[in-house]
Amino acid sequence: MKNWFNQHMHTMQLVSLRLREHWLNTLIIWMVIGITVTLPGLLFVSIDNLQGVARNIKQDAQISVFLKADLNGNLTQRLINDTQALPQVKEVRYVSKDDALAQLSQQFSQKNMLADLPQNPLPDALFVTLVDTQPATVKPVQDALHKRSEVEELVVDSVWIERLHSMLNLGKRIALIFALLLGIAMITVISNTVRMQVLTHEAEIEVSRLIGATHSFIRRPFLYMGSAYGLGGGIIAVLLLAGIVWSLKQPVQLLANNYQSDFQLVFHLVNIGGFILCISTVIGWIAAFIALKQKR
Repeated sequence: MKNWFNQHMHTMQLVSLRLREHWLNTLIIWMVIGITVTLPGLLFVSIDNLQGVARNIKQDAQISVFLKADLNGNLTQRLINDTQALPQVKEVRYVSKDDALAQLSQQFSQKNMLADLPQNPLPDALFVTLVDTQPATVKPVQDALHKRSEVEELVVDSVWIERLHSMLNLGKRIALIFALLLGIAMITVISNTVRMQVLTHEAEIEVSRLIGATHSFIRRPFLYMGSAYGLGGGIIAVLLLAGIVWSLKQPVQLLANNYQSDFQLVFHLVNIGGFILCISTVIGWIAAFIALKQKR
């Protein structure tokens, strides 16, 4: 175990020395990889923030049920009880037309304008909160309420949220495709770099073979080199993403305040940043492995 540990420590020291000897080339490769990873990373950060907004809005989604005029109180109560009994329904809130008019008048600066109306134009309403806003939950409740003779009109407030989720899913697919294409480009860059490293140390490799070095011992430094390129590029990408999010945070906050929203642009360093570092390191290792397979 100690021998295995010493071999890997020696390999890491060797790779670190080679990276420092060619620090300018290493920095250029890290920057190229970092910028490559940053592009799909921006898409994932944007989608992650929009999904957070969608989850918060989803909690307030409901079905608004407007009742027919002059409906008997017993019929209204029966509709409330029947709706509350549905398994998809979380809560039913009744708002009479008088309460609705009183709430509306509080929002107007000229309250006398509503007082001059000959009669209350607002209907009695039920606000039905569902367990969730999935189509499989909304559709049965919507169909059941449509069939009731007490209902004048239905407004499903969650339809646009479902459209938002569909758009977010589409954006996630596009980001994955974009990341896959750039990942292939990243593999090509690292693979060619590692192949050049192999050619540069070809004489050293031949000497190692002559003295009985194993195949795994010979290729280990190059695998570590590819992983180091990927990890360094991932760190650059995380720093760039953090800087971009920080620079956009204040303008986004001002825009959200104009729409009376508490939305804040965030970059989840542990989740997204850690994922980027892991993926870029693995891609670097795979690229080095491909380069060694081709050279073999």
